[in-house]
Amino acid sequence: MSDLEKFPRPAVAVDLAILTVTAAGDTDPELRLLVQDRTDPDGIALPGGFLRERTTVAETADGVLRRKVGIDPSATIRPRLLRLFDAPHRDDRTWAVSAAHALPLPEAELAGARGRPVRVLPDGRLEGAERLLFDHDEIAAAAIADVRERYEIRLRYVDVGPDPDGFLPEPFTLLQLRRVHEAVIGTELHKDNFARRMRPHLEPVVGDDGEVVLSTAQRGRPAALYRRAR
Repeated sequence: MSDLEKFPRPAVAVDLAILTVTAAGDTDPELRLLVQDRTDPDGIALPGGFLRERTTVAETADGVLRRKVGIDPSATIRPRLLRLFDAPHRDDRTWAVSAAHALPLPEAELAGARGRPVRVLPDGRLEGAERLLFDHDEIAAAAIADVRERYEIRLRYVDVGPDPDGFLPEPFTLLQLRRVHEAVIGTELHKDNFARRMRPHLEPVVGDDGEVVLSTAQRGRPAALYRRAR
């Protein structure tokens, strides 16, 4: 027996905090987190699964998405490792460590997903949800803080971009873009300051006639349509 066999080993779980913005492009988009009802133990939890022998964390995350969530996201969209959650008694069933990931997805990628997208309130709590099982409330809070940090532009002067997780389909207006940022961070942003910060990272949509294409889908005066700068 190898000396390594003398050491006890924890089970390793891969838990996914899947975030989306519903109704992106409309007047009232909302940041939401996918939760699932489960049994043994009964309750509400994030999708997750245990690492099998000789499998990788990435393979386990893919398996959770396909088998438990029922989706196959685009190859370019990968879960982001948040950190290890390793409190010794986080799971009453066994000694388990969680490699917790955040996975921000456009709403279209979640079509047919098993689970409920619960609204994230401005203070970061989940609307109407009872406590999540295990330490999944902590994982959810870490994932929400992570996505909000990427969308927060105030008092930041580097690494600021339009909709970094691609919640909003192109093309879009500056108003639609601002509404998505506000939905993620949970507070309103100054209209002119936001436009000034975003314009260097955008390019207007130009028609065959060389004129900037205007949106006609919103009320009020037509607004210029943009794409993320290539």
